[in-house]
Amino acid sequence: MQTKEDKEPMLWQFLVMAGFLLLASAVGIIFREMKFQESNIVIVYMLSVLMTSRFTKGYVFGLTASVIATFLFNWLFTRPYYSFAVYNPGYLITFVIMTITAIFTSALTTRVKEDAVRAQEKEAEIEQERYRGNLLRAISHDLRTPLSGIMGTSEMLIGMTDKDDPCHEMAAGIHKDADWLHSLVENILSLTRLQDGRLNIKKEPEALEEVIGGAIAVIGKRAPEHEIQVEMPEEFLLIPMDARLMEQVFVNLLDNAVKHSRPEEPVTVSVKAPEHEGMVTITVADRGEGISEEDLPKIFETFYTSSTRETDSKQGIGLGLAICDTIIKAHGGTIKAGNRPDGKGAVFTFTVPWNKEERNNGALS
Repeated sequence: MQTKEDKEPMLWQFLVMAGFLLLASAVGIIFREMKFQESNIVIVYMLSVLMTSRFTKGYVFGLTASVIATFLFNWLFTRPYYSFAVYNPGYLITFVIMTITAIFTSALTTRVKEDAVRAQEKEAEIEQERYRGNLLRAISHDLRTPLSGIMGTSEMLIGMTDKDDPCHEMAAGIHKDADWLHSLVENILSLTRLQDGRLNIKKEPEALEEVIGGAIAVIGKRAPEHEIQVEMPEEFLLIPMDARLMEQVFVNLLDNAVKHSRPEEPVTVSVKAPEHEGMVTITVADRGEGISEEDLPKIFETFYTSSTRETDSKQGIGLGLAICDTIIKAHGGTIKAGNRPDGKGAVFTFTVPWNKEERNNGALS
């Protein structure tokens, strides 16, 4: 059912269409009195259809005006006047061509107008994203320095106090919270650089085992109570990658795993290398609550957070997995999320390119 607000624009557009057609008819009558050729009157009606399409929304009024213009031309300007009868068969061809031309003119005009509107909306979205990126970048840079100071001071307090001292536990809590905020800030900065195209991917042969070890060391400071198991092939894997960015992928995935797992539930990192050239497959799996079917299709979207889990003060703002997706794709790989087939828990699987040359170089080094 149309509301009053919907009917008013429809009525206005109908009046616009009627106004242009009436104006074209009036001009046509003047042209007829001045003994102008009928082709000039046809052009005037074409112009009225064009103006109707320009100043109304959608295709309906433009197409309607195309048909009505043909009938008006027949009624007013072909003999016998004021009748739809046609004595000259040649007019039938004129009517068909006039209607088809008017319809195409209306459709093209409407299409161009809609494309212009979409282009303006896209430009506005890009400008909004740029503004949001600049704001996030400015806030993150301002937070980076004090957070580093808080983390350094809390580490000093931890070292200066005994474990039985209540101040030791307080300092440890401060350090843990500051470290979480610092990780959030780093993710925000990485996201803004990726969106601006300013984060260069510098691939160099890197030992995958060392990259994973660096990420586990970071997570070990944040969640020392969690156990992280690593399953690596016996051969040495030297993979072309940006080690700093790839370590951030592992940190984000492991951080996500330990957040949704209890300390007694192990987190596993498994690496499988192909026998020949291809992709190295890496999985990060946990035994936590898993991922709901509702969240799976959107889990790598920027700023997407689960709506099915209970609110957590450290839930995050939906950047970690989005950054993982961007970095992995920039390396030429793929990433996907799912639930473990052998019980509860989530599993993230991603691939990175690896060829025989890197394998041989790694074996000789």
